[in-house]
Amino acid sequence: MMKRDLPNLIIAGIHKAATTSLYTYLTSHPDVYGPGKKEIHYFTPIRFNKDIKKVEEYKDFYKNWKNEKYAIDASPSYIYGGKTLMHKMIEILPPHKIIIILRNPVDRFISNYNYLKSKLFIEDFYTLNLFIDKCLEEEKKALRDDDFSRAIMEGRYIDFIPEWIEYYKENFKIIYFEDLVKNTKIVMKELAIWLDIDRTIFEKMVYTEENKTIFVKNKIMHKSALYFNHKFEIFWRKNLKLKIFFRNAYYNLNKKRMDKQNINSEEVKRLTSIYSDSNKKLLTYLKSNDLPLPEWLK
Repeated sequence: MMKRDLPNLIIAGIHKAATTSLYTYLTSHPDVYGPGKKEIHYFTPIRFNKDIKKVEEYKDFYKNWKNEKYAIDASPSYIYGGKTLMHKMIEILPPHKIIIILRNPVDRFISNYNYLKSKLFIEDFYTLNLFIDKCLEEEKKALRDDDFSRAIMEGRYIDFIPEWIEYYKENFKIIYFEDLVKNTKIVMKELAIWLDIDRTIFEKMVYTEENKTIFVKNKIMHKSALYFNHKFEIFWRKNLKLKIFFRNAYYNLNKKRMDKQNINSEEVKRLTSIYSDSNKKLLTYLKSNDLPLPEWLK
């Protein structure tokens, strides 16, 4: 019997593609153990050419894993770590499966922009065009890794996924964000079949949107809310109904009526042009490997 001390199901990417929602849905299933903290990031330092911690610290997150078939680590930075990160996962983890969610890179970029603004990580004066300018500038300089330098790069999926698919083969699953949002129950039932767990759980489940980006009236209040949400993440995950109650109350109190920044068609066209080449290469790759295609590539 496999020793249950390290995860065997990894959500490896990508950012701003509903990985938090997927983690919540999966860990609501009795056959999937969630450590409470969604993004453990044990292997993420490898992405930045840094050392990882002792494996005992990683195992500590799974000390309460008992009879569930899977234990999960949802750290969407992993997919960007390349072969070095992937090989370290293979070396340390038991036999495991990999899930990634791909999203239209234009929408993902805009969502990331909105997210960074809502979390107060970038200043208010950044319009989407100015943010694109800054991202292109910092990516070209390649002097550091930050929210600007990696914002566009993370949407060039063809640069990251082939080496994972070619190693993991049938143990690698691509989900498309748009399908997960529009047909949540169907996607989760198909995922249950792939994982060989009871799909009827997902037929009965009530699905909620997690990690939703919002814009706020009072930034000081929002900073406090973000701190407490992060500080007590494990508690909130164990008490999801209570989390939803307080989250809705907070939204009613501090959420602006307009959820997103105004995005014009020229900005969308600019981003579409930026991702045109990588999307063409991704389409060719997916077709050549008989993998399903998202609507935004057809």
